[in-house]
Amino acid sequence: MRNSNFHFWLGLVLAGSAPGMLRADNLILADDARLTGTVRSINEAGVVELATVLSPEPLLLKAGAVEKVEFSVPGSAAAPAGTLIELANGDLLPAAVESLDDTSLHVVTANAGRLSIPRTALKSMQLGVRQQKVVYRGPKNSEEWGLYAERAKNWQFANDALTANGPSQAARDFDAPPQFILKFTLKWQANPMFKIYFADPLTPKVELVDRYFMQYGSAGLEIKRESSKGKRYQTVIQLPRTPDQFPSDELAVEIRVDRKTSRLHLLLNGEPEGAGVDPVGDPPQGNGVVLVSNSPAGPVQEIRGIEILELDNAGTRHRAEGRGDVKTDSLISRDEDRWGGRLIGIRKGPEGAVFSFKSDFQEEPLELAEADVSAVFFAKPAQTDVLAPVHQFVLRLRGEGSLRVASCAFSADEVSARHPLLGPLKIRRAGVSGLERLDSKPEVKSKE
Repeated sequence: MRNSNFHFWLGLVLAGSAPGMLRADNLILADDARLTGTVRSINEAGVVELATVLSPEPLLLKAGAVEKVEFSVPGSAAAPAGTLIELANGDLLPAAVESLDDTSLHVVTANAGRLSIPRTALKSMQLGVRQQKVVYRGPKNSEEWGLYAERAKNWQFANDALTANGPSQAARDFDAPPQFILKFTLKWQANPMFKIYFADPLTPKVELVDRYFMQYGSAGLEIKRESSKGKRYQTVIQLPRTPDQFPSDELAVEIRVDRKTSRLHLLLNGEPEGAGVDPVGDPPQGNGVVLVSNSPAGPVQEIRGIEILELDNAGTRHRAEGRGDVKTDSLISRDEDRWGGRLIGIRKGPEGAVFSFKSDFQEEPLELAEADVSAVFFAKPAQTDVLAPVHQFVLRLRGEGSLRVASCAFSADEVSARHPLLGPLKIRRAGVSGLERLDSKPEVKSKE
């Protein structure tokens, strides 16, 4: 498509709505422009085909033009699965477990039907997963972050994000539980200078305060504890992850805060990056969040995708913890018991699935009911790392699922795609919440 034609149709789509369209998917482009239409396909070259009633022919958006697709919300969603399966490449699949044998795990998914997953493609299983309670999801406007006049300055709301051109600050209070997850995405021009306070009492005009904060800039990322007594600032987590390590000038941050155990876990772009214990011991009880950008005027800084969620402590903690010897399977019970050995099978029982686990220290296998199992880590076979084909996009499933794909096609009811570990898939379109473009870097593929 010629550039002039593209901007012509872009102007038309942005100018109004399309009431006769079957659904309205929202596309976010590389330059933060927006399009609305119905996504039909994405080919292996990364070209996105978009249908709109404003054009007699589908629009073809060139590779790299689309950063993210937010699919329309269905009228009804499937009930959340009780198990979250992590694949060897880091993808997540919500499912209900049927059985396990020497070669494969057999599961039922709400949106892709029955699947048999090779044992070599499995990394872990987290059981007893429940739908996370959403405390907040936004931003929706700049006014909702204007709690205190002296704290609210210079942040502007545009394209579902808070943007800053010069030093800016904003604050908001939440009804956060003792265990919560704080998520947000930072985007910057030039050098970022972000500081995010959380578990903050938001007490005005008080110098000494109990809270946490994350700062990110040219020296890397650090989470610190600020205290009103004793040593004022102490480091909880520190990472030398400088901005030049993120060529897209964008970073998705997830901080899991467990105030019952005084522990914090950090994930960057969905990957665990570190954990720490509050050195003060008595965690801060505030529920406020303060957003600060200290960058000078000129470069635009941005915060989007802000979420506060209830934290399911046991499952997320087990998934983030070290799994032990990677040459054997590991099992963690709901009572915190841990075994190393081999998960030899899963079968149906009168009251649900039964896990048979052969421990290194017992002759007879352990028999555990599914309700008593918190997490399973699968042995990692001897492997050699080789370059694999690039998978440009990740499909976000409703719930906590995500699957990488090289290409996919969309009909009115389903998505057809090929997954690097699961092979050809047909997924209910109503079960897909979004699609995001990954950085175009070769993946590392494991091969025995």
